[in-house]
Amino acid sequence: MNIILVLLFVIGCFLFTQIERKYVIPYLNCGFIMLFCLLLANRSMNVPDTDAYFAHFVTTTTAFDDFGDFYFETGFQIFVKMLKIITRGNFVLYLGLITLTNLLIINYSINLIGKLFRAEQEKNILDFTLVDYNGFFRNPYFAILPLTLYIAFFGIYLNAIVLRVGITLSLVVLSSCFAIKEKKSLFDYFVIFFLIVLGYYFHSTSLIGILIVVLLSLKVKFEKRTYLIIWFLIGLIYFTNFSAWLGNSVFSFMLSLNELTILATKLSSYDGNVVQELQGISMKFVFFWIMGLLLILENVKSEIYSKYLNVYITGLVLFALFRSVLLIERVTDYFLLFSFVIFYLYMILQKPHRFWLIYIFLIATQLVFVLRITK
Repeated sequence: MNIILVLLFVIGCFLFTQIERKYVIPYLNCGFIMLFCLLLANRSMNVPDTDAYFAHFVTTTTAFDDFGDFYFETGFQIFVKMLKIITRGNFVLYLGLITLTNLLIINYSINLIGKLFRAEQEKNILDFTLVDYNGFFRNPYFAILPLTLYIAFFGIYLNAIVLRVGITLSLVVLSSCFAIKEKKSLFDYFVIFFLIVLGYYFHSTSLIGILIVVLLSLKVKFEKRTYLIIWFLIGLIYFTNFSAWLGNSVFSFMLSLNELTILATKLSSYDGNVVQELQGISMKFVFFWIMGLLLILENVKSEIYSKYLNVYITGLVLFALFRSVLLIERVTDYFLLFSFVIFYLYMILQKPHRFWLIYIFLIATQLVFVLRITK
């Protein structure tokens, strides 16, 4: 990817974040989405996996009774056929539309989450002081901040490299908006079920989303001390590599079961062997682990915040326990993707000087991670 263009885009994000904190500008997010789509659509063919998606796009037919590529899930193949008809075979436009699809889903999801969080906080008059910090409660179009947090790592990674997983994860994020509701209707349960099933037809790892929905549906909130103990144990397990034997045992067991073979095989198909022991320390883990401490220490009277924090912590637990498993990040990404949501809820609670210090750190660090992958 063009690093200069990415950096210019991020600088623009910082500028518009500041504007949005002070003024109500409807649909500012539309400009953000379109520019990001242009940036991703015109990426180099040297970006990992782009050539594979190009080959599939070129060779696939527009006939809806022809599904010759058994490697790609049926739902994704249908989606590609539809986009090929719409774009008339234009690959750049095709990449742009996939990114647009994901960003529209993410933008819609964060709006729903923001409304639920705002409604929850308005029950507590003490939290009305947030208005003085960034205008969150009076600005219904507050979107640049969460979108920037999304694209800083996962937004680029999912839309530039793992397109099928990207769509699936967007659907899981959308399903979370219905899972966090205090009172769910029959329609809410139907939407959750539909989104998980739809995601499965884009990538079978969507089944991991079931666990996330369960976590978000539970009203589990630990004391700060308990969270800190869990956080410390996560670091202890990871840095001592205490669980090296666990990864091999669990995935070997999964491969022996017919019901879990599909998921395990899908993970192993990326690099041949998921139970290969890894060496070294993941800086990605270190970053999310350190941020986990800040999220825990923040005093937030919110069930929604706690639910997303539980998902985040679960991702760290899995990362630590299965450190020795090759491509375990394919699983933990489902949980840590929600970092952009919890970071968003965390950031809107901060006063200006602390807000900008943490915001720049979050974006810059994650950009370094993702640009090393996308080259």
